[in-house]
Amino acid sequence: MSLTRANTEAELVSRQKSRMEAVSMAVTVVGSNTDLNSPIGFAVRKMGGTVSSFSSVADADLTFLDEEDFDQFLDIAEYRLMLNIKGRWGMVDMRIGPRSENLSQFAEDLERDIARKLSDLQSMYGFGGGSLEAGVVDYDFAETDED
Repeated sequence: MSLTRANTEAELVSRQKSRMEAVSMAVTVVGSNTDLNSPIGFAVRKMGGTVSSFSSVADADLTFLDEEDFDQFLDIAEYRLMLNIKGRWGMVDMRIGPRSENLSQFAEDLERDIARKLSDLQSMYGFGGGSLEAGVVDYDFAETDED
């Protein structure tokens, strides 16, 4: 089974629908939701793939994923989606006479969930950490003894 753009959108919207609606992001899942291009493209690139168009990730861009990588891919895309939601949230607490609205609570909850998601990505997949590679340097010369 291969992952499609519409499947990806459906999963991301199911995870973050209320937050997406709060910041006026589209919650359509037909495979062309422009608000989900950035999170999906980010996840593709972080998983070692490439996208043919930065502004429109296509089904073909997801074909490199193996089924065992789907959860990691979706978790990375959700992480980026949460960051995008945070970037669009501009509400602050308001108080007018006896009436008050604590709109910063949304941002605080989102920030806490972003930190938890990043921690999960790091512990489950090693996301964001450096990689160690070993090798040999060959200078292609030999030392000779002049005696």
